[in-house]
Amino acid sequence: MSLLTDLPLNPKLFKALEKLGFTEATEVQAQAIPVALTGKDLMVSAKTGSGKTAAFVLPLLDKLLATQAPKSGTRALILLPTRELALQTQKMFEKLAAFTPIKCGLIIGGEAFKHQIASIRKNPEVMIATPGRLVEHLEKGSLDFKDLEVLILDEADRMLDMGFTEDMNTIAATCNPNRQNLLFSATLSHQGFSHIKAILTRPESIVTDTHRQAHSQIQQQIVLADDAKHKERLITALVKEEGASRVFVFCNTREQCQQLGSTLQNQGLKIGYIHGEIAQSIRKQVMSRFRDGKITILVATDVAARGLDIQDVELVINYTVAHSGDDHVHRVGRTGRAGQAGKAITLVSSMEFNQMSSIERYLKIRFEPRQVKGLEAAYRGPKKLKKSGKATGIKKATKKKVAASAKKAAVKPAKQKHLKRKAAPPRPATSDSAPTKAPEEGFRPLKKRT
Repeated sequence: MSLLTDLPLNPKLFKALEKLGFTEATEVQAQAIPVALTGKDLMVSAKTGSGKTAAFVLPLLDKLLATQAPKSGTRALILLPTRELALQTQKMFEKLAAFTPIKCGLIIGGEAFKHQIASIRKNPEVMIATPGRLVEHLEKGSLDFKDLEVLILDEADRMLDMGFTEDMNTIAATCNPNRQNLLFSATLSHQGFSHIKAILTRPESIVTDTHRQAHSQIQQQIVLADDAKHKERLITALVKEEGASRVFVFCNTREQCQQLGSTLQNQGLKIGYIHGEIAQSIRKQVMSRFRDGKITILVATDVAARGLDIQDVELVINYTVAHSGDDHVHRVGRTGRAGQAGKAITLVSSMEFNQMSSIERYLKIRFEPRQVKGLEAAYRGPKKLKKSGKATGIKKATKKKVAASAKKAAVKPAKQKHLKRKAAPPRPATSDSAPTKAPEEGFRPLKKRT
């Protein structure tokens, strides 16, 4: 590992690094900073907690310090998927720029427009923003990027997953075309990159680690569970067994997040929860209390916790199995940061077993099975497994036969029982010449009135 002082950076930045106690460059910093300093476009694959924020902020600050532009508009834009990540990046930017005159502004959802416009009027050199709110400002003409020198897309894969593809292209189209572009992502194989490739110009690619390497310092376990109530008891027991003082618990939905948070709170645990529908001011308070150690457990959805850098998170618990391998990567990445050891435990019900197996296959690892004494699940896992690790289901031929039978039953009309009726007697002749027969009793014909 190389020293940060070996990098050709402005001396003012070394003062900030010394104050922060940063001496050694991480892998992503050692590889990305020298290339970024050349002015080339760059695509970097790096895990969370690898020091990638400094990997783009340091060369950005060096570039801005090298050229004075007092009459220029916004010179650099850092685009991120979530408010929390934007706030976190702002804090790191301010620390690294502490001995420089360079300032940054913040544009995120959940805050008043008028306050953000006041910040824009101060004309900071760097703007840190989330896509949705930034597009709103562009539509209102609040700012422009005709003088932009550097565009940075951090957590680009997550922005694509969240549906910001159109917004990213819209924003890039308003920027000065003669700019440098830096893209950072957990993976460079995301299929959505084909939709934003026009943003970059002949980028150089750097891959600093694979998913498997990224989790080498994190012990990953699974605990089988029967239902939601069982999972709630397991979380309480696991936190106690591990003796963890800072725990992340992940849920797939806002409803699960709020329900689980309230349940654990009623059990007397020190918890907080965040999801997309909670006001930004409250989310800030919860995050601040979690960082300060005033709450032990933070229950969150994937989007709300994406990219958060919280020091000394000892344990991650997945209340529900993640939707994808990438989501799982970002969840467990809350622990084991900066090379420290960490632990991640996933609670798996019978309905989630195959999804968990898919994630194992994606990461090319097997999770360690674990049981909690006194809380063993009635569900023991599938009776038979395929080579892929998934549960063996009904054969395809059987499935087709069942489906065909169901379709036939749906189309074929139900048999109806008909009552046997006697044939009606032949209608009598109505000719004037034909004699009228005497009717049967009870059926005397009507007579015409004269």
